Amino acid sequence: MTATDVALFLRDEAVPLWKKGLGIFAAIYVASPLDLVPDWIPVLGWLDDLGILAVCAWYFVRAVNKHAAQRALPPAEPKA
Repeated sequence: MTATDVALFLRDEAVPLWKKGLGIFAAIYVASPLDLVPDWIPVLGWLDDLGILAVCAWYFVRAVNKHAAQRALPPAEPKA
């Protein structure tokens, strides 16, 4: 995954908006005082934020790589 792949992914109008906004969601979740596990609980509150960040980052990287792989394929030939 390169920066070019990410830029093309974010500019592609065929990609749903929720997939593009996944990083923003993760950042808002971490910054928000409303969590599934409150941050004032020493370790569990931080692991909750870390888990959301990890899942969102994993999914975003996977989506960008899939998008880049589809872009690299030659166009399918129409069947007669």
